[in-house]
Amino acid sequence: MKTPFDLPPSKLPHIGTTIFSEMSALARKHGALNVSQGFPDFAPPAPLVEAVARHMRSGAAANQYAPMAGHLVLREWIAEDMAHRFGAVYDPESEVTIGAGASSLIFAAIQAWVGEDDEVILMEPAYDLYAPAVRLAGGVIRRVERRTEDDGIDFDALRTVLDRRTRLVILNSPHNPTGAYMSPGDLEALYQVMATSHAILLSDEVYGPIVHDDRPVTSVAAHPQLAQRSLIAQSFGKVLHATGWKVGSLVGPSALMEEVRKVHQYDVFSTAGPLQLGIAEFLNTSDGQAHLADLSRFYSAKRDRLLTGLQGTAWQFKPAEGGYFQTLSYQSFLKAPDGDACRGWTRDPAILLATIPVSAFYDPRHAMRSASTRIRICFAKGDDTLDQAIERLRWIAEHPEAAAHAAQPEAHAEG
Repeated sequence: MKTPFDLPPSKLPHIGTTIFSEMSALARKHGALNVSQGFPDFAPPAPLVEAVARHMRSGAAANQYAPMAGHLVLREWIAEDMAHRFGAVYDPESEVTIGAGASSLIFAAIQAWVGEDDEVILMEPAYDLYAPAVRLAGGVIRRVERRTEDDGIDFDALRTVLDRRTRLVILNSPHNPTGAYMSPGDLEALYQVMATSHAILLSDEVYGPIVHDDRPVTSVAAHPQLAQRSLIAQSFGKVLHATGWKVGSLVGPSALMEEVRKVHQYDVFSTAGPLQLGIAEFLNTSDGQAHLADLSRFYSAKRDRLLTGLQGTAWQFKPAEGGYFQTLSYQSFLKAPDGDACRGWTRDPAILLATIPVSAFYDPRHAMRSASTRIRICFAKGDDTLDQAIERLRWIAEHPEAAAHAAQPEAHAEG
């Protein structure tokens, strides 16, 4: 249908369909194995599903609008969990909010606290939600590149760009896409950089409970001085193998949360009641506590299965420190841009493997958009899926000429 008048300029002229939607659509079209988008291919815990179903069947009340801030029983569990794990005290009434996934709450936090020409610091590569949300709020993006040797935060570079105009610093740990992790020492270093500023810290910790190689679970909530200036986003979908439910939370001081709720009430307003009630019921059981306690071991075994399968190949990698993504570099045997490689390998009948180019996590004008040779693998998959991915990744490394041909855009001009 054609509009009867000329439309005003786009508010996001450089934004199209996200790379995650694009790669999953390509995978469906070509029948490729999909280890691109960050969702498990196994079911949530059965007792959790049963608890949600019970609340759906319980009658009218559970299936109507939940309170704007979320059902209190779930907010109370979050507050107790933060106190138990990190010694941080949050009031479930005024300092914990439930939303339609962490993304909705991150978006609300940015809209609430970023105004025209306020500066927001992103650390690249960065999850693709942040920059468009800042632009819609009228903010100005300042970018700090992560260290190339280990994907850690460059605190000297951060100190250089942090000034009185900085309204918000966005942190992500464990990091998507690299799997880098903020240690307690890193949190103290971050505090030393931010101590004299008036900037708010927005900490995206949706993969927070998933850490590898016996690292401790960390959060800015565990650092009292950082916690006082921080909004912390978490995800039930990530830790309960139920990403499609889109239930997340935000915690932070009441003065910060009050403004976020002003946006949240007109955006999401209310998140699915039976899901909240079922999640709270499950997490308050021994089954729920055992599930959370086993998360790191569970995902570490999957990471190790993937990396063991790639030992002895030309793929280069640094094992992910947290989360359920692993980056791999093909720089030693192929020079094609990673966007071309990922799209070509998804389409090629000899490969049929969908992954995510790390270049998609950089600003479109950044040189890494055409220079990156890293791909991101989601290892939140069953053993059969992981074994098939290993087989196809090994084929790519063992057949570099064929893989290079598949990575040429003209090789698949039909799309």
